[in-house]
Amino acid sequence: MSAEPGKGAERLHHWDFSRAFYLMLGIPFHAAVVYSLSHEWSISSPDKSQVLTWLANFIHMFRMPGFFILAGLFSMMLLDRRGAGRWLKSRLFRLGLPLLSATLLILPFQIVVQSLAQNLLGVVPTADLPAYMIGQLTSFGEPWISHLWFLWSLIAYCVALAFVYALVGGFRWQRALQASACWCGANRLAALMLFVAACAVGAYLQTKIVAASPYYGNAVINYNQYVIYFGFGVLIYKSRRTHDWFLRQGPLSLFVGAGLVTLAQMPGTDMTTHTFKVMAGIAGALFIVGAISRMAFDRCASQSPRVRKLVDASFTIYLFHHPVVYVLATLLLLIDLPPVIEFALIATGAAFISYGIHLVISRSPLAMLMFNGIKPAPGRVTAATGQAAAQGVSGLYPLRQSSMG
Repeated sequence: MSAEPGKGAERLHHWDFSRAFYLMLGIPFHAAVVYSLSHEWSISSPDKSQVLTWLANFIHMFRMPGFFILAGLFSMMLLDRRGAGRWLKSRLFRLGLPLLSATLLILPFQIVVQSLAQNLLGVVPTADLPAYMIGQLTSFGEPWISHLWFLWSLIAYCVALAFVYALVGGFRWQRALQASACWCGANRLAALMLFVAACAVGAYLQTKIVAASPYYGNAVINYNQYVIYFGFGVLIYKSRRTHDWFLRQGPLSLFVGAGLVTLAQMPGTDMTTHTFKVMAGIAGALFIVGAISRMAFDRCASQSPRVRKLVDASFTIYLFHHPVVYVLATLLLLIDLPPVIEFALIATGAAFISYGIHLVISRSPLAMLMFNGIKPAPGRVTAATGQAAAQGVSGLYPLRQSSMG
């Protein structure tokens, strides 16, 4: 492995596809949450489904870990190239402008739809609906964060990463990360014991934080737990050993990971069970995301027009599928169909409608700037083309086929 990974390396399109895949999984996840027994979502159908509960929980256990792993990888890649100040400035613009635009234009619409749904469910009487709606619009709470929480978290992670990078220095940090990965590989039992100890401490802190404040405590945990995966993405970029291990996962890892994340959903409140659930959730997510990354490498390692379209559309689809799911779930409160049928209608409708919104937005440089943070540039074929190039998807290690079992 060279000291400067990525010099002259070929663009690796599989990372593009993987990130788009995790964003797109938000559609079936949010459609399933409407009928979940274990999630209290903004719009919740009175008709529940055990199958959709399991599906929502299963997707949730690896979808955002996968996204944040790739976010950490891309962030470290561009940070190495541009330096802390320049990179952070671009990140704040690239993430902050869509966050601001979506907060001002999408979230108020969602709050109105959510209020109408509460009226249809009988939670809010019709006479109280205007006052309830105004109250929701004028008071800060979860509806004003909604599905945009990941942008808030990602911005915070990027600020922390830039600070550490500037403080420690890129070369010294790279040597420390590579040495840590090598030590874990040479001392696997000790590394496993450290992992168990860290999960035990994390489980203990979770119980204390939630006990101190159930609402805000859960929010603190939910919005900050993905820093683990963001950091792992940084390690993948900096350590060839970790990178190769990650992409060595195959169908068996996918099966093992599915079993682990299923075990992580089991009931139990004692500390031993809670620690095991934390361990199973983290390990299962890494196995599943690694296996998906390997499959993407096998099938999407070269340029593909279809993959390019998916990548270009994925961020817009993520922003807009959420209000579409709100509308469709509210409309389906008016009729009585089996939950699985309603789920299929919502997921399919949200996919097509949000992609249609992307096609409209991609025709306007101003809209692409507002909702994707992409500045109009001379010579760009379309407003959407080059989205992943702006993210810096090239320059990771060229893989040795012999190391990929």
